[in-house]
Parts: sequence; C-alpha cells; structure tokens
Amino acid sequence: MFLGPYLQYFSNAQALTIKWILENRSENPGIEPGDMFVSNDPYVGTPHQPDTIVAAPVFVGDELFCWVANVMHHADVGGSVMGSFCVDATDIFTDPPAFPPFKLVSRGEVRGDLEEMFLRQSRVPTNVHMDLHAAVSANRVAAGRIVGLVDRYGADAVKSVMNRVLDAGERTVAERLAKIPDGRWSHRLYAEAAHTGDTGIYTYQISVRKQGEHLYVDNAGTDPQTGSINVTYAGFSGAFLAALTASLTADLAGAYGGVYRRVHFEPVPGTLSCADFPAAVSPSGIYTMETLISLSGAVIGKMLACAEPDVAELAIGPAHPTFYGLISGGAHPNGQPFVATNADNMIGSLAASPAGDGVDFGGHFWIPEGTASNIEELELLWPMLFLYRRALPAGAGGAGRFRGGRGFVEGGIPWTVPGMAAAVYMDESFPKAVGPFGGNPGSAGHFRLKHGTDVAGRFAAGEVPQDFDAIAGAEAEVEAKGPMLMMGADAAWEWTGANAPGFGDPLTRDPGRVGVDIATGALPADMAERVYGVVPGESATRALRAERLAARLASAVPPAVAPATVPENVPLRVLAGELAIVERDGRPEAFVSVTGRAVLAPAGANFKDGCAVLERPLRDVAPEFVTREGRAGYRMRYREYLCPVTGLRVDSEIVKEGDETLHDIEISLGVDA
Repeated sequence: MFLGPYLQYFSNAQALTIKWILENRSENPGIEPGDMFVSNDPYVGTPHQPDTIVAAPVFVGDELFCWVANVMHHADVGGSVMGSFCVDATDIFTDPPAFPPFKLVSRGEVRGDLEEMFLRQSRVPTNVHMDLHAAVSANRVAAGRIVGLVDRYGADAVKSVMNRVLDAGERTVAERLAKIPDGRWSHRLYAEAAHTGDTGIYTYQISVRKQGEHLYVDNAGTDPQTGSINVTYAGFSGAFLAALTASLTADLAGAYGGVYRRVHFEPVPGTLSCADFPAAVSPSGIYTMETLISLSGAVIGKMLACAEPDVAELAIGPAHPTFYGLISGGAHPNGQPFVATNADNMIGSLAASPAGDGVDFGGHFWIPEGTASNIEELELLWPMLFLYRRALPAGAGGAGRFRGGRGFVEGGIPWTVPGMAAAVYMDESFPKAVGPFGGNPGSAGHFRLKHGTDVAGRFAAGEVPQDFDAIAGAEAEVEAKGPMLMMGADAAWEWTGANAPGFGDPLTRDPGRVGVDIATGALPADMAERVYGVVPGESATRALRAERLAARLASAVPPAVAPATVPENVPLRVLAGELAIVERDGRPEAFVSVTGRAVLAPAGANFKDGCAVLERPLRDVAPEFVTREGRAGYRMRYREYLCPVTGLRVDSEIVKEGDETLHDIEISLGVDA
C-alpha cells in the first residue's frame, strides 16, 4: 500500500515475495505472529541477489492483518566477484546464491542456524550481520506502530483507512489516464557487453498501450536472455512502476498501491528484461534495472506528451541507464577484508524535460531521498584517499533546448595498504540514454586506471593532483564490463557519473541560457559555438544556426513525398519540442513540425516517415562521443529526424546500423480515442 522514499522499484519486490510466501509457506513452516521471512531470490521477487527482503506478517489477535517489509542492498552475498555484481556470470549457478523465502525469525526469535547459513556466503559477514539485524529491527518498529494504531482506533477503522488510501490512489491515476488519448508508445535502448570480454550490442524495448483508464505494458522487441545483463519479471515490472509513479502520480508520495491496479503487464518471457531460470541476474542492480527505468521514463514521457496540458506537464526526463561507480575490495592494514561499494553516484543528475533544464547533481528520481556519502566518511571506512570530486562541464553530452543536469568526476588512490582490486567498474563506449524530442544523449560513464603513478612524489612536493591526464603513469586499457583489475599502492583511478540527457534540439536553446551557463562556469566558453551555435551577437548567432540547419538538410535523405505545410492561421497543438498535431473536430488529424509547419504524417501513421533523415556514426556527432575502433560504440549510429523545411530535429535515436525506424508514437483514431 505504501512505500518509503528510497528505491521505488522495491515495492514490487515486496509484493511479489509476500504473495509467494502466502502461497508457499502458509502450511510449512507456517506463518505465525513474530515471524519474519528472508529472501534474495530474483525468481521469486527481488531485483538481484544483494537486494535482500525481510518480510514480517502483522497479526491482530490470531488474524493476519497486513505485512511490513524492507529490502536492503547488502555489501556482499557471495558469487565470483567482490560485491556480488558478477559480470562474468553465465547463469544463476555462477551468480551469488539465491535463497527462496525462509523463516529467519520464528515467533520473535532469530534462528541462529539459518542466520549463519545466510552469512556464510559473504566476504564481509560482519557487515551483512549488522544490516540484517537492522532490517529485522526496522520491521519490528513498523509492525509495532501498526499494532499501536489498531489498539487506538480499532482494526476495522485502520483497515478501512488503508483501503480508502488504495481506492483514492486508483481514482487519481484513472482521472489522469482519462486525459491521455488511447494509443501505443514505444522506446528502445541498447546495452553493450553481456559479460566480461564481450563486445556485443543488445536491445531492450518497452511499449505501453493505453486503453480507457488502464495501461498495458510489454517488452516485445527485447533480445533473448544472455550473459549477465538479464533481469526477471520482478525487475521489469518494478522499473516501469517506479518511473510511472515518479511522473504521473508523484504527489501520492509513496501511497502507490491503488495506482498498480491500473497497470497490466504482458511480458515476453525468455528475454533480457523478463528472463527465465537459470539466467544470471546479479549485475542488474547497476546495469539492467537502470536501463529499464530509463527506458520506462522515456516511453512514459512520450505518452504524457500527448496528454492534456495539466497531465503533460508531469513528464520528467529519462533516468541514467547505468548506476555508475566503482566496487573495489581487499584487506585493511589489520588484515580484515573490506568490500567498498562506492555509492557516490547517488549524487546523480536529472535529465531535462519539456519544463526546463535538468538538475545538476540532482540525484535520481527513483531514489527520492538517496544521498551520497561525504568523502571523509568513505576514507574512514576504507583504505583509500580521494584526490578530487568535481562537476563535469555541460558539453555535447546532455545538450538540448533544455540541457540535462551535470554529473561529476571523482579520482582516488589506495591508501595505507599495498593495493586493492577493482572488482566492478564501467567504461561505456557510447551513451545509452537519448534526449527526448531531439535532445542530445547524456554523456557516457567512464573508468580510468593508471599504474606506477607519480602521485606519491607530488604529495611529497606539497601537491594534490587534480587532473587525471596530468598524472604520470601507464594507463590500463579497460572494457565496459571488464575483469577484476589489481591496483597497487602506486595506482590511481578516476570514474565519472554522467551528464543526463537533454531535451529538444540544441540549436533552439535560448542564447541567454547559454550565456548564463558560461557565466556560472557550467559551460566552457569555447563549447558555446560548437555545441549550441552561439557566438557573440544575435544576428551572427542566427546566421550560424541557419547555416548549420541548411547543412543538415543538405546531408539528409529527404522524405519520399515533398511535405505540405499548414497555413499560419491553423492552430497547432504542440506535443513536445518541434512535434505538434493538427486537430479536426477535436480529434488528431496529422503530425506537424512546429516551426516549419510541415505535415509529417497522418495522425495514425509514423511521423518519422515525413522527416528528412540524417544518419551518421555516433562518434562523428561530437568529440565527447568518440571511442576506439573495436568497441561497441564504434558501431553505433545517430539517426536524426529533421523537419524537412527548417532542418530542426523533431526526434533522434541511437541505433545499430540497419535498425528499422521505430514507430514510437501511435495515437488511436477510434471513436473512443
């Protein structure tokens, strides 16, 4: 019924797991007052094995009244890789152990034998022991508060309020869905490397069909399950619900149970986003879950663009498609093992939206109260020293009419130990999240490592290095999902939390906003011309932008039929950016470009068919997107759908060569549309 303000996709994990417990544990071993069940089985309900659920039934007298539960990410629950994100896994048997629900607490007493069984798999059992007991204690507090309400108001009154909250949430989402035309919206994203050593490119797709006051969600078009980049149904459905509630019903503040009643999933099993047993899933917590949240946010944004204005304004930009960071490990000077799951990417950044710029270092919309650690706290926990943490520039990555929020870069070294291992890192060869309606993609996340550096010598000279390029040393060649790398005492590393995607064509950004970004240090002055076509003087800026738009059209493939244009006296209903529709008798008649007023397609067809299409290697779009030959990103393409009159971007995609054009906005023209 109600979810706390942290990882929003955990709500579905809790619901699915509790349902499984009721169906499979009611008779043996039974469900009694004071019991708690533990599970980290993705094929029951958790997103991946480190995300462990502790669920407790709440009884009033002898009657089961409700459940309380929490899901906590544990530092290490076993598997082939420190931190339990096993990028080298090929199936569930090379993943960390997955435990179906078992009764850890029986009538209020923790069962030591089962607790020891669960802890035995971990490299850091003391940490897991403390976190597990914290989860148990949290459930006791929550259950006690519910019992306190029942004692004060009576069971019938409390249950009535719970049901009314659910009903109110359902009414709210139904009212908003009624303001969206019936139709179907789709989006696709790509991942690279299904496992260590792989350079393949893999497709995820989500479509949502709106009919009446209900949504129907499928993952058709997603590649078959493979490697370690899979997620089960629990993750797929949870990711979509997290993105939906963060936009369409964020004002319900966690009381989302009623919303879920109006969402129906029609998954294709055996795929990357709805894997069948025994697919590996453990890395999904930093890869596939974020991919699906980003994908869901993008497709929901397209749907909301077609809604009435008060609902359309609820759209938010797509999330980061990866939870960037570095997981390292080794031993403290006293010999005690550690696993450093660096969650500094909680800093995050929020994408641009039709409403305006994204938020620099704005966190993640699906973790409302997520916070990053202070550097000093991390240096106390782990034997490492941080050299710097600073903002990324607002360059081509994330550019748009409204720019995406800026990310950050962080550098560090081992400290007081002879070395450690980089167990999980990510060095993307191309950005994954595309900016809506012609916005630039966000930037890629990178990891860099140098051996035999001069950092110690520079410390001795009173200098703390602030530029990784200026640090002397042999730089390692890394992969998107590479093997464990040893880092000696003289090593140094750097990783980035990326810029978020932009919204709309960068050549339509207000030059005044560009000037503010330069003045505040967000945008280097030399990038204004390259990225936004902004130079000193309004007339010079207009001339430069007109020249670039003409060059786009000269290089693009024109539409098969020369476009008609809509007269100036005919009103347009702008959907987003440069895409609008013309209505007749209150119904959509045709897709039209906003500035050029070119008729792109009938309302029931694909608006992209009427666009000029400019396709080129992604690495040619901007220096920020360059990667070396042989990597997956070298093969990716950037496809721009342009107004055939003005050359402005109506939309864009990152695609594999030869991919068909995605028909991603289909508005129903039926009588009840």
